[in-house]
Amino acid sequence: MTPVLVATDLDGTVLFSERAMGATRPDPARLTPVDIAGDHIYAHMTDTVIAGWTRLAEAGAVLPATTRSVPQYTRLRLPGPPPRYAVVCNGARILVDGSSDPGWEREVRTALREAASFAAVERQCAAWRDERDFASLRAVENFFVYFTVTVREDWLEPFAGEVADWCGERGWRASLQGRKLYLLPDALDKAAAVAEVARRVDAGRVVAGGDSLLDQRMLAAADAAIRPAHGELHVTGYSAPNCRTTAGHGAAAGDEIMDWYAEEVGTHRVARIA
Repeated sequence: MTPVLVATDLDGTVLFSERAMGATRPDPARLTPVDIAGDHIYAHMTDTVIAGWTRLAEAGAVLPATTRSVPQYTRLRLPGPPPRYAVVCNGARILVDGSSDPGWEREVRTALREAASFAAVERQCAAWRDERDFASLRAVENFFVYFTVTVREDWLEPFAGEVADWCGERGWRASLQGRKLYLLPDALDKAAAVAEVARRVDAGRVVAGGDSLLDQRMLAAADAAIRPAHGELHVTGYSAPNCRTTAGHGAAAGDEIMDWYAEEVGTHRVARIA
């Protein structure tokens, strides 16, 4: 049997904000807050996801793969033992037992030299911020930036298209996710970091799940993949021979995804991360 590594996006895939729960919100008794900062709860997991994640974590099979920054990831109260590895900052960093791997960061920064500099992109973003009704412009270290809006209005989608064209000429890309517009170097991707972790743990098989365009390469590179019936990938109609789509959306899709992970791991020997 071939070892299995489950590379999973977090937000919108297995954990959900109040906005992302969907029209059929789960019974509050089924929800556990997993992202809390101060007195604000940013995201929950359902009881189904909690149970499934715990089993994967205990087996050493789960690899979080997120666009969250290091502080945003480390504040999560994920169930079960902490995963040995985590992919954060959309692949810019690989955490090993909670610490960023310096060798991987050197590789990433070398690859990013081929694109426009972070400083140049940040300057342009500051100009756009002053022209538009953005709530904030934030940088994730000096890897990438993202805008947020309080309410997603009609102007945002065409503006994101203009930004994508601008980025494409400079070795960057833009990704609109709900009320956030990300700008990232094209070379910065979860797929490469997931492949590196899979190499380190000698995983012969990788399954993956995600909801956004920033997950597309990771899903395409996996032996088998799943996406929810919501998010950017759903809106753009993404499909691939190795990728299935959930029947439900919102938190219900998260339950389906976790059940599918369990099936995939249950039929294969697990890659124990040690």
